[in-house]
Amino acid sequence: MKYKWLLVLVILVLIFTACTTAQETTAPAEEAAPVEEAAPEEAAVEMPAAVMVASGALGDSGIFDSGNEGLKRAAADLGVETKVLEGQQDPSLYYDLLKSAAEGYEIVFVNPGYQFTNELTDLAPEYPETCFFYVDGVSDVEGPNISSIKYRENEGSYAAGLMAATMTTRTEIEGINEDKVVGIVGALDIPTINNFIAGFKQGAASVDPEVEVKVLYAGAFDDPAKGKELALSLYEQGADIVYNVAANTGLGVLQAAEEAGLYAIGVDVNQDDYHTGHVMGSMLKQVDNSFYDVIEQAIEGTLICGEVNYFGIAEKGVGMTYSDTMLSIVPEDVIAAMKAADEAIASGKIVVDEVK
Repeated sequence: MKYKWLLVLVILVLIFTACTTAQETTAPAEEAAPVEEAAPEEAAVEMPAAVMVASGALGDSGIFDSGNEGLKRAAADLGVETKVLEGQQDPSLYYDLLKSAAEGYEIVFVNPGYQFTNELTDLAPEYPETCFFYVDGVSDVEGPNISSIKYRENEGSYAAGLMAATMTTRTEIEGINEDKVVGIVGALDIPTINNFIAGFKQGAASVDPEVEVKVLYAGAFDDPAKGKELALSLYEQGADIVYNVAANTGLGVLQAAEEAGLYAIGVDVNQDDYHTGHVMGSMLKQVDNSFYDVIEQAIEGTLICGEVNYFGIAEKGVGMTYSDTMLSIVPEDVIAAMKAADEAIASGKIVVDEVK
């Protein structure tokens, strides 16, 4: 009898063990924690560093200040490192400044390029990874790492000449005399300055071929006293509007306009409010836009070193200010004619004379 119960007990133990094992076998397994896939790393954009080597100094109210504005805007918007090296119009400094720039920067704006011909000839081959930009002309130094930035000053000056020739006939405006004479004070008798003059003359002739354009050269970019003297001479010769094409020398032109109670046209940067009421407008040479554009291309990987880059009306490299100050002096019909000329130049309908 006792073996019978013992047998029953053994059978119950076996049944219990089998049930337990079955439950463990059929219990759902714990879900493994999901493994997060690492996000693919984005390729880092190589940021170029850019420097302007200027033959002169900041504060020129011209191409150096405008270039500096472009570098500052690129630093703020694009995050690039930028710097300005000032030559103080001392040629003995140019070689060392350019060498220093080439050693530390991928993009070197040489401003203006024609004042660094010897230095570029020597240094460009030594720094093949640096892209040198010959500013304000087409480089006479050849090399795969030498680019040029050429502004179409003639295109922007066309509207200035059109404005001057039209306004000199508006005798109802205070200060405008009966003579069909306008003037220009140029810094030097060189192609860049003469390119301004060629466009201005063509624009003036498009209005009235009988309008005389008198031109005087100061012989310097940084002599305001000489600029004032020449402008006053042009006013005495019957001009009532004088175009300043002389950087800092031209500041004297603007001063002369106020003293004579007549008018001037500014250049390179917005000079409309320098002598308010006597500056009809300014023809901008937008070095800032060209520098910014080059740096942006470098970041995007589309910049090709060794080419000539042209900046005219269509590329927003030159053009009149059309500021509120300008509009307070120049009538709407004249503004409309100037803007129509700009559009025709940009589209190729008007081809402006060029001095190379």
